[in-house]
Amino acid sequence: MQSSITAKLYTKADLAKYTSSRLGESKLGEGVKVTQELETLQARLDAAHKEGALHCILLIPEDIGPRANLGRAGSNKGPEAFLQYFLNMQHNAFMDAGKVLILGEIAVEDLMLEASSDDIDGLRQLCKKLDERVAPIIEAIADAGLEPIVIGGGNNNSFPIIEGVLKSLRKRTGRKDLGLSVINCDPHADFRLMEGRHSGNGFTYAHAAGYLKKYCVFGSHENYNSLDMLKRLDDAGFITLSWEDFAIRKNTTFDDCLKEASKYIQDVHPVAIELDMDAIEDMPSSARTPFGISPQQAAHYIHSMAISLDTKYLHLSEGAPPLGSDDAERQVGKSLALMVVTYLKARQEFKERRAHITRLMELS
Repeated sequence: MQSSITAKLYTKADLAKYTSSRLGESKLGEGVKVTQELETLQARLDAAHKEGALHCILLIPEDIGPRANLGRAGSNKGPEAFLQYFLNMQHNAFMDAGKVLILGEIAVEDLMLEASSDDIDGLRQLCKKLDERVAPIIEAIADAGLEPIVIGGGNNNSFPIIEGVLKSLRKRTGRKDLGLSVINCDPHADFRLMEGRHSGNGFTYAHAAGYLKKYCVFGSHENYNSLDMLKRLDDAGFITLSWEDFAIRKNTTFDDCLKEASKYIQDVHPVAIELDMDAIEDMPSSARTPFGISPQQAAHYIHSMAISLDTKYLHLSEGAPPLGSDDAERQVGKSLALMVVTYLKARQEFKERRAHITRLMELS
């Protein structure tokens, strides 16, 4: 398995480059785990889990998928912006950084060099190669009992993340037909035709592979999804909850839509959370929009899902600092960091609640 793994694994020295130490303070970069120097990736991940890690952060610094979808470059810079601001957050009583492993990043330098042209067919072939690098690493993370938190990169990576998580879950449960329920906060459903891999059809490929059992597009923009795509979503039994319905027409509320999404997703299948940064108003991203949800609403969406459902991964995609103003790196980096710590805190509370209920049941 190790020969199929293509990644740069971070060391404490790598994290120290981004972490600004300050007397009397402890930063997340000083408290998070990195892997030990063991022979295989799986051994490294297993050891981190035994030492108390519950979550594993993986970065994918690429923009091949968005460009293969006729979109704009820039999402390759989101992961580094995230690192700079996440690692410099305070490590205090609100979150235990020792439960977080920062694994490293998918090695994409060679693919990015090949992707220097605008040849769409070539970009889609490279996106497929990227899938083949991402999926086995995600599978190894899940095999170790860790929850992946993936910072992209394009939303194309949803497909190999789903594939990797499910392959691991199917091995552990013995259920070859097991699938995922995914909620994706995104103006676009990313359910385009299977015309070659790109950021606009990750969920189509996941559905065709039998991985996607339920799918909810939260905050979709009504006129940015084609009639054909909406019909195929409906035929598959999937749903969209439109931004216009709660933000413009006020037929419902943001919180009521969260409840509807949670009720649809439920816990019948393992659950996953996706957030495309395109969903956030004026966020520098591959498909930046002047209207959408606020950063606070985006964080509340993540909190609401992660605290009420037993989620298996978080994927944050499409943040693109080069597509913003001079302060875009800070905007993207701080926003991504907020989403991750929100998820980590919610998951901690979910597990504490579940453990409390288990104890009560044992006593009864």
